[in-house]
Amino acid sequence: MPRPKRRRTITNPPMIEGFRPFGVPIMNMEPVVLLYEEYESIRLSDYDGLTQEQAAEKMDVSRPTFTRIYEKARRSIAQAFIEGKAIIIEGGDFHANDYWYRCEDCRKVTVSPNTTDECIYCHSKRLQRLDNADCCENNECEGDVCICINCGTEILHEKGKPCKTYSCPKCGRKMMRKNSYHHHLYLKSRGEE
Repeated sequence: MPRPKRRRTITNPPMIEGFRPFGVPIMNMEPVVLLYEEYESIRLSDYDGLTQEQAAEKMDVSRPTFTRIYEKARRSIAQAFIEGKAIIIEGGDFHANDYWYRCEDCRKVTVSPNTTDECIYCHSKRLQRLDNADCCENNECEGDVCICINCGTEILHEKGKPCKTYSCPKCGRKMMRKNSYHHHLYLKSRGEE
């Protein structure tokens, strides 16, 4: 029996939600997902210049585990560059000591040691929680639906399983959480919202 997976410690959320290539309409792109712990591995190793041993210690994982996370991140980024795909930074199996929020109005990220219900920049109440890697931890996903943006097929969300791990039963494309931030972004790009 495999031992339980340790949650990776992440200290800084990404300031952006991802990237997309120039010249390709977003509605024609299937994105590559870069998990928060993969983003953190790139940040620590390539941006901060830490060795893999130092970065593994910061993320509270073994050095071989860090290497696997880092290599997967590099492959995902390479796939996006080579195949002209967007990169979305979301999800994963991580732990943060602070609370992370993205304001849905000004799009800035707030990091706070305590929970908050207001953006510190524009005072909006429309905050999206980023640090909650597993939405199902607090039964927040109860009754949610996964939707295929290609054909509109909807299936009931299974607690503890991210929507992006499902393939549409009709067309085979990846699913996303209905009414999630990324679903609203997609609808806006098509002029449907």
